[in-house]
Amino acid sequence: MRELAQPRAWGERSPGMPVLPGSRATWIGTLRALIEELSAHQDRDLSDQESLPQAGGLNRHQLQRLVRAGLLLREGRTFLPSAAALAWCQGGDAALLVEIFHHNVRFVGEVMDALTAGPRTHEQLLDLARESFDLSWETSAPVRDRTTWLTVTGMVDLFDGRVHLTDAGRDVMARIVVGRPEPDDTDTTAQLTPAVGAVAQLIEQLDEAGLRARADGANLYVPGTSANGGTMDALQVLVEAAMPSITEADFRQFVKDTFPKAQTIATARTAKDTLKALGLIQQTSSKTWSATPAAIAWVESGEPLDLARTVHASIAFFGEMLGVLDEAARCTSGTLVEHSTRYLPNRGKPLIRSAVNTRLNLLEVCGLVTRLSQTAYRTTALGRAFKRSVPCLTSDNCPSRAAPAADDADASHREALGSTLPPDSLGSDIAAELESSALASATHKRLEKAAVAALAYLGMPGEHVGGNEAVDGRVHFGIGADSRVLAVEAKTAASGRVVNQRLFPLAGHRAKIGAEVTLLIGPGFEPSLLKEADEDPAIAVIETGLLAEVVRRQERTPLTPTQLAPLIDPALRAAQRREAIRGHWRDQEIRGELEYALVDILNMEAEDPLEEGGWLDLTSVRRELRTRGYRIAEDEVVETLDFLASRRIGVLDRSDQGYRCIAGVHTAGQRIRALGHQWTAAAEIHHRMRTGDDTGQGSKA
Repeated sequence: MRELAQPRAWGERSPGMPVLPGSRATWIGTLRALIEELSAHQDRDLSDQESLPQAGGLNRHQLQRLVRAGLLLREGRTFLPSAAALAWCQGGDAALLVEIFHHNVRFVGEVMDALTAGPRTHEQLLDLARESFDLSWETSAPVRDRTTWLTVTGMVDLFDGRVHLTDAGRDVMARIVVGRPEPDDTDTTAQLTPAVGAVAQLIEQLDEAGLRARADGANLYVPGTSANGGTMDALQVLVEAAMPSITEADFRQFVKDTFPKAQTIATARTAKDTLKALGLIQQTSSKTWSATPAAIAWVESGEPLDLARTVHASIAFFGEMLGVLDEAARCTSGTLVEHSTRYLPNRGKPLIRSAVNTRLNLLEVCGLVTRLSQTAYRTTALGRAFKRSVPCLTSDNCPSRAAPAADDADASHREALGSTLPPDSLGSDIAAELESSALASATHKRLEKAAVAALAYLGMPGEHVGGNEAVDGRVHFGIGADSRVLAVEAKTAASGRVVNQRLFPLAGHRAKIGAEVTLLIGPGFEPSLLKEADEDPAIAVIETGLLAEVVRRQERTPLTPTQLAPLIDPALRAAQRREAIRGHWRDQEIRGELEYALVDILNMEAEDPLEEGGWLDLTSVRRELRTRGYRIAEDEVVETLDFLASRRIGVLDRSDQGYRCIAGVHTAGQRIRALGHQWTAAAEIHHRMRTGDDTGQGSKA
């Protein structure tokens, strides 16, 4: 009978544990009644009813979780008990039920394995799930779902605030193999379940033209929670609401009735638009919507890969994201935002963070990526196999952001501006080491040194200290009388989330070096620790992903000390810190776009054969800017024009007639870039003078 409970690979197991209505004491009876009823009515079609009253009122959403847990099968609209479920129901062997769960759902037998070393609290089990099994749960609720089943089956006992393994649980542990997420460097080749029906047709028809015609998917929202398989459950419930069809008004009402946090018309409409973009529903009349054939095939198969295939065929930068993640040792959602523009042929700017995060949630729930921290992910073996199995765009097939195709001349100017910008290898190296060392728990000094180097690169010079009862580093922020000493505390975590750290010694560390603020740097922090640190008025929490992003962008969008102040401001919470920094980046990007637009406007005026002299007054310049979509205050326009007309840039002339262009866009870009090269050369000369080497050959002293 044990052969009925066939184990699945970790990445193929469901992240969501079934939950039944009623108190936990009734769960076994409810499950048994359900299996007996489905066995007696194997031709039952759920299209006419939302639930099965005799089986405790389970809805289709709850039934589908039982499908993924190996207890039910689905044939079309009909649910059937699996052979393993029938064997359990007939024999009443609780151990077999637990084995079925373990082989199909993540972190079931693994809970019992952890308890063989002694009892644990739910919070300790949650930490284990995050640290050792890459499960990105924010609360202990998913752990409690598992311990509830283990309690009602007699595998564990709950008392004194902890979970204890029973003798029955130890007997089961002797027969099962504990699962583990695949390592980062795995060469495992996963077996893909073949695509079904309409989904297979979608993939077969996906040529390069089809890939380029996919929707941008720029505004995606799935109601409900992304944790514990909730994204997939929400999509399934919404698709089934549109089977066979539903009016738009009824769909919006269904969203509001089903998801407590989606209570506005705008939110419900966005959810509907998201399902359309993902290829799951289609409009069938002016008032009605229906599930697409591919969506119906996915719901009936219950196969997460069919959902992933359908989404990949519908929106850009989905399967392609797996390739980007696989190329980097540790890739963050911020990095994906920057890469997104390379894979969006119909869009001239990158995706917003929420659109990238929704894609990542879908990839994660389908088992194609694993979350390492709040912002960092990696591709699984299943994800790599999936990427190879579907047609994908490469970045070479898409125009870059630097060269939009709206106008050939404009495109060539932009390409000339962007193609010769030198890469900042030092910044890239520092950022890469920062991200890599943050996960290297065995060599914590690497992160300490990398953090100090990253801050120094941002204009905060200092030194690595380290050692017991001492700060990890000391840096200075600001110049002269405004200079402040900051303490650096760097924490590593192989899982990407720092846990069980004591914060009270940090005050003593600060006092030893005369610092007012501690920069607590790590790849991510578990919620209670993050809350404690955020509430401390002398601690600024900085995730290594954000710090690396700032370092990488310092070449293209360098921030001044004033603009960098949010990075080290303890009054800001970690989430606010990122948004403040991004506001400064956006301000610089807007200024750069404005500078380009002004030179381009005046350049076109100068080249117009009907215009003599190419002069434009300020009013005319602002009018031209408005036609390009810019709404810029007059003083900012004047400041930018004066900068471009200054002797150091010198690409504009100004007089009583206004402004005119005396150099092309390409030359303007060269002039601006040259400032940095000239400063670098000047710094080298001054360094040689200070060291007595005025020949460039080294000191002879």
